Amino acid sequence: MGITKAFEAAFRRKREKGWDKIYVVVDIHDTILRACYENEETYDYLPYARQALQLMTSRDDICLILWSGCYPERLEAYRERFARDGIRFDYVNENPEVGNSSFQDFSAKPYFNVGIDDKFGFNPESDWVQVIETLAEEG
Repeated sequence: MGITKAFEAAFRRKREKGWDKIYVVVDIHDTILRACYENEETYDYLPYARQALQLMTSRDDICLILWSGCYPERLEAYRERFARDGIRFDYVNENPEVGNSSFQDFSAKPYFNVGIDDKFGFNPESDWVQVIETLAEEG
């Protein structure tokens, strides 16, 4: 499923279920930023990533979750930098808003509707533009 279809399906389900929001997990390296595994991060955003994330941040119907294997101190530095760039992540590697149910255990895997990660098949060179266009349509 492409990123456009993923967002369309998430918003359709939101409407059908009467939910207030959808949950979007977003990876950092090779998704938001070009991978840089040196001691000093360059914060070289991939095309349209910053704009798309700022747009998602501005919406009350999207909860952004930073999805990364970085160590906690590194994650905090990323969150601070993203915040300075107008991007707010509500949570990091968790979604305390959606708890376990009789048939779902979210203690090890947080609940989310859309995953944005190069390992999920997201192509940051083209898919960020699609995210912006889809969000404009879902206005």
